[in-house]
Amino acid sequence: MICNYLIFDIISKIKYNIYNFTISKVLGGDWVGLYDFMVEKYGYDEVILLNEIYYKEYSKAWIKKEVKKLCAEDKLVRFDKGVYYIPTETILGKSVLNPRKVIRKKYINDGSKTIGYFSGTTLTNSLGLSMQVPNIIEIYTNNEQSRVREVPIGKQKVILRRARTEINDENVSTMCFLELMNFTDSTFYNDEKREKVIKYIKEMGINRKKILQCSPYFPDKAMRTMVESELIYEIA
Repeated sequence: MICNYLIFDIISKIKYNIYNFTISKVLGGDWVGLYDFMVEKYGYDEVILLNEIYYKEYSKAWIKKEVKKLCAEDKLVRFDKGVYYIPTETILGKSVLNPRKVIRKKYINDGSKTIGYFSGTTLTNSLGLSMQVPNIIEIYTNNEQSRVREVPIGKQKVILRRARTEINDENVSTMCFLELMNFTDSTFYNDEKREKVIKYIKEMGINRKKILQCSPYFPDKAMRTMVESELIYEIA
């Protein structure tokens, strides 16, 4: 009888310890730790891509499950498939993530390197060459395999195009300039616009060597516009 009692007491203690360990994990352990880690790394109202979350030695399956729990607790908000953010409280309720932040993170700069650039009217607007605000954002990016595809990011429509060649920190400014030349023609440039483009050329360090490296990936129109607009003479 005494032996049975001791065995029962030991088993009870083991179950109690397992229970406490489980509760600690769920309520005050790694779940909370993952949230604190995400707040410190990403901050509030910033894009968090599920596939970029690495926490300690935990598997992707575990992280995915814990992210789902954080969403259920309103600590995290799912913006789209694989896209999350940590909300702040506003007078209208929880904050809403700006879709342009998602667009930039997924297709322009992933936080560590440049992977794309704006094109079309989006490009001319970003360079201050046009007052027209495009309804559809156009992008060339490394993160697209199709020649051209339209996707919704929140309520914003985006046209994605496969990069002409790999886009990186070194060539992105030159690629943008050649994209501008390909999108416009010489009649587009009055004195004010020419000055803005010349300033861009100088500030971005665009030179003839870089043009020669990138121009083979563009239609002949890009070089033709550069010559006819006489902007070629501004490139050292």
